Amino acid sequence: MNKLFRELLVISFVLSVVSCSSDQPKEPQKPSVKVVLPKPFSFHKAIAIKPGLTFDVVSWGRGSEQTGAYLILRSDSADMKYRSTSGELEGKVTDAWNMDMDSDGNPEIFIEARTGDKENPLNIYVYEFDDNGSAREIRFPDLTSSTKKTYRGKDSIYVREGALFREFPLYEEADTAGIKPTGKKVLEYSLRGSTFSVKTVD
Repeated sequence: MNKLFRELLVISFVLSVVSCSSDQPKEPQKPSVKVVLPKPFSFHKAIAIKPGLTFDVVSWGRGSEQTGAYLILRSDSADMKYRSTSGELEGKVTDAWNMDMDSDGNPEIFIEARTGDKENPLNIYVYEFDDNGSAREIRFPDLTSSTKKTYRGKDSIYVREGALFREFPLYEEADTAGIKPTGKKVLEYSLRGSTFSVKTVD
């Protein structure tokens, strides 16, 4: 009797293991891996425009996290054309993306950098690339002097329905530390030719 009882326990245990394992997904979950770039590089993002055309955005610098340089590598493997564009950087690159805001068929690469400067903690670098791979820098507009008086950073940048938006809280002019917001401001950016225009939407 004891032997039969033990056998029943073993069978029950095996069946419970099989039942539990059948509820698991068929393919194993891939663990999230954080890629650590070798020094002096601090940021990399590959932006695929179309098959064969990819922009790699890289930032680097030694000795400081608030200054450095960025590099945009254009790889056109379809036509075997490879070009690069670089510039000096203020801040730490936090994101990069592609848009075609003026709908001319040429990609615009945006680079977002955050600084420790309370007066200007956000920098945006923009380049438009033509079919030959030539780059043209487009200056991103500064905030107005009146807005800067109540601006303390904490920006959110997002794209909605093909438009670029910048949102941030507002503070009393005397609140230089940005402790208690009194409202917010939302700016919408559009591009025509090589010039940005901006309007307040909130």
